[in-house]
Amino acid sequence: MKEYKEITIVFSGSLERILVNELKVLKITKYAIITGMKVSWNEKVKHLDTHVWPGTDDALIIIMEKEKAKELIEVLEILKDNLNYDTKFTISMKSLEYYSE
Repeated sequence: MKEYKEITIVFSGSLERILVNELKVLKITKYAIITGMKVSWNEKVKHLDTHVWPGTDDALIIIMEKEKAKELIEVLEILKDNLNYDTKFTISMKSLEYYSE
């Protein structure tokens, strides 16, 4: 049985094109983008679509084999370090107990 991971990337919508291009380079064609999330990053940075801080964030969700997931994480960490934006993104990865192809 193959081991799968779920990768979730929470990002500013302004980074969508950049992230999707990275997926294309890695030949990742199956993913979901959830738009319009209200997010609080920490006590000082709120991104809750208010009059003080308008806008929302998005989430990119990918389910893939463990080895490919590690490769994607490495690529995304390099991208994150090299971005010329103040706005970055967060990455989380978790194991899936059940997955049906």
